[in-house]
Amino acid sequence: ILCFLLLAFHSSAQDTLKVAFLGNSYTYYNSLPNLIDQLANADGDDLIHSQNTPGGYTFLGHTTNVTSLNLIASDAWDFVVLQEQSQLPSFPYSQVITDVYPYAKLLCDSVRSANACAIPVFYNTWGRLNGDPQWDSINTFEKMNGRLYNAYNVMADDNSGLLSPVGLAFKAVYDDPSAIVLHADLYENDGSHPSIYGSYLAACIFYNTLFGANAAGNTFVPNGISVAEANYLQDIAANVMFMATSPIFDYTYPQATFSITAENETVQFNNESTHAFTYNWDFGDNTSSTEENPIHIYQQNGTYFVTLTALYCDRSSSYQKTINISSLVVDETPLEAIISPNPVIDIVKIQLNRPARQIRIIAIDGRIVYANTEMETNYTIDLVSFPTGVYYIEIESETEKTIQKIIKR
Repeated sequence: ILCFLLLAFHSSAQDTLKVAFLGNSYTYYNSLPNLIDQLANADGDDLIHSQNTPGGYTFLGHTTNVTSLNLIASDAWDFVVLQEQSQLPSFPYSQVITDVYPYAKLLCDSVRSANACAIPVFYNTWGRLNGDPQWDSINTFEKMNGRLYNAYNVMADDNSGLLSPVGLAFKAVYDDPSAIVLHADLYENDGSHPSIYGSYLAACIFYNTLFGANAAGNTFVPNGISVAEANYLQDIAANVMFMATSPIFDYTYPQATFSITAENETVQFNNESTHAFTYNWDFGDNTSSTEENPIHIYQQNGTYFVTLTALYCDRSSSYQKTINISSLVVDETPLEAIISPNPVIDIVKIQLNRPARQIRIIAIDGRIVYANTEMETNYTIDLVSFPTGVYYIEIESETEKTIQKIIKR
């Protein structure tokens, strides 16, 4: 079942990342940050890390904990990993929205107040081996695991953070009838905390998430795990990360878009962008604005190209609409793209229903590896020299942007 396991997600460049961990015993057990660091070191990367992980701690506790707040402010962290108490996100929704979500937001606000470019990473933990008997809705592993994933996914999306889908990796082992490492082996005897197998699987997911890498084939194998078992867990992590949509685009890359409501020459611009914190508007008449939802009055009839640029730190996205003030017509023709073949071995062809002003190919770690600004409807791109792996083709027309995933074999 583990297809595409050897995709080379990682670039050849060496990376050094600074990461703070706020959590509890799930992070503390088997020294998860050190396991991630050793995976990184074996691949030529480095993880500079620090942590505050008191047993049983919650997001609420971290929001008022002096050690946690000082840790957030102590360095220009690239990422801050946030792990909630193991049960809380699976509790009834009415409790989660009052006891979990607000404190996740407070922590993310603290992270970005200390460093506007830091990215929160939500540690999607796993369901207990036999679930939680408190409610029928979480009394099995599958039920509890699903609710945890849903809650962490909401928190990552609402706070423009990354999701580290460790719970999905536990589920992949659970679903594998030929697993080399059994699902029960991922747990300590309490059926809750991670064994060295569970922590190593979590470390592989985190290495893939933080470094945009692929742990498959990594030479670091901790004591207590055989090489065959390590390879299996690495492959599980690679498969989970491949099957998930790239977190770079889902959670940290701004996506600019807007709609309008208008009356005569007065136009209300409705900002519908995601994962952005500052905005630049060009109204096409030599005027601009940095308001989130500006109202603009055009002084004369005409056709205007309105561009919104949404920004998150050094990442940006632009979206453009053409409007005609005399009749208040907005060009809404949807951009359609046919990309073939996919997967691709050497040549990929792109056919569009209207010209694009820019084509970019972006690696899974966010690097732009190809760009073309010629206004065309048909493109032929040679990918022979590209490493195998997952890439994203980003197509921008004058009014719209679309992103599609491709596989290079």
